[in-house]
Amino acid sequence: MSQQAKSHDVFRSMCINVAQMAHRTEMNWKMNVLGYKKEKIRPLNDAKAIDAGANFLGEAFIFSVALSLLFAEQIRSRNQAQRQRNAVDDRLDDLEKGMLESREELKRMQEEHDLLRTEVDNLAEESATLSTMLMQILGKEMNRRSLERGHPPTEISQALIDKFGSGEDIELTPPKAF
Repeated sequence: MSQQAKSHDVFRSMCINVAQMAHRTEMNWKMNVLGYKKEKIRPLNDAKAIDAGANFLGEAFIFSVALSLLFAEQIRSRNQAQRQRNAVDDRLDDLEKGMLESREELKRMQEEHDLLRTEVDNLAEESATLSTMLMQILGKEMNRRSLERGHPPTEISQALIDKFGSGEDIELTPPKAF
């Protein structure tokens, strides 16, 4: 860059101005911060100023490119993290929705189970009532037939009725002839 600064007048004057300003700032900083004795700052000669200005501009360009890359990477990283957070949030929303639907389905199934349980209990009660009625009818019919044949009536015990109601096998022995 210093070769370009030596051959182009505009670039040369810009390098000299930048170098002189950087030199004055550095010297003032040294005098104020490091405690050097205050004195008049002598400007750099043109050859040193051109080299220092070209160096400063080259380093500033490299620094600005590096800084731009850092900012671009920071923005890309932030956007990627935001996309990941959004994906996780969406997944959580889906899971919560699924959980609510599952709870509603479970509640509906429990209600249906309760209704079926009530219906089964009612049917069991009705079956027991019908069994008792059937045994009474059978008992009366057996007594009527026994009397028609000249046999004494057969008594059907409550234990026999209960066995029939519970589904156990029942053996009826015919009455003995006289």
